[in-house]
Amino acid sequence: MRVQNYYLAKSLQDAYDKLKENPRNAIIAGGLWMKKLGQNYETLIDLSNLNLGGISEDKENIYVGAMTTLREFETSPIINSLFDGVIAFGVREIMGPAFRNMATVGGSIYGRYAFSDLIATLLPLDVTVELFPERKMSLEEFLNFRGKIDGIVTRIVIKKEEGKAFFKKAKTTALDFPLINFCIVKRNGKHYISVGSRPAVAALAKNAMVAADKGESFEKAALLAVEELSFADSTLISKEYRRDLTKVYVRRGLEEVNK
Repeated sequence: MRVQNYYLAKSLQDAYDKLKENPRNAIIAGGLWMKKLGQNYETLIDLSNLNLGGISEDKENIYVGAMTTLREFETSPIINSLFDGVIAFGVREIMGPAFRNMATVGGSIYGRYAFSDLIATLLPLDVTVELFPERKMSLEEFLNFRGKIDGIVTRIVIKKEEGKAFFKKAKTTALDFPLINFCIVKRNGKHYISVGSRPAVAALAKNAMVAADKGESFEKAALLAVEELSFADSTLISKEYRRDLTKVYVRRGLEEVNK
């Protein structure tokens, strides 16, 4: 990654104006995945002085600032109160603590990375992404948006709900990227099934969710998930193996959240 200039933003409006100056300008959060991608930038815009970190709550929602690190997210008592800590556990398997002390929630979501465990665990929940200039989108809408999103992610809002959750990440080593990941959540009596790293970004298996809600067998719901989602080969895993893992772990996840 090569960068010509570094700019410390004074306000969100200042950061947004700077971002719009040049298509080769970009917001830097943790910057870890940007470095991995190896692109060249004219100016990187730092949001560190804009107080966009931290996790808070009220009776209905949990608010997670965009500059909150993954480590802060996973260790937060508020996040660990969600679904018996399963959501925090999903993030806990991302690389090592040193990495998670730098990577941010906002950067992970804005990048819409296919391998993101954070996205996979949040997608089955009722999550809103807030941006500047003022705009709100559901996480699913944000992920499905085509093209570059105009704006700066400022925080995410997670609706508090009761239920059970299951997370599984298949990987070759403890610190490796996921070969495929799953998060199954049952909240308010309904099932939500997220499958990521297929190698596409996480998506909801909606036909499978409907089948589970209707009381169909968990095995049938798992087969529907395989049928409706797309899978592809990568250097470490075939699309056939990804399908096989989906059949197994979607079924197991549904069994777990229905105990």
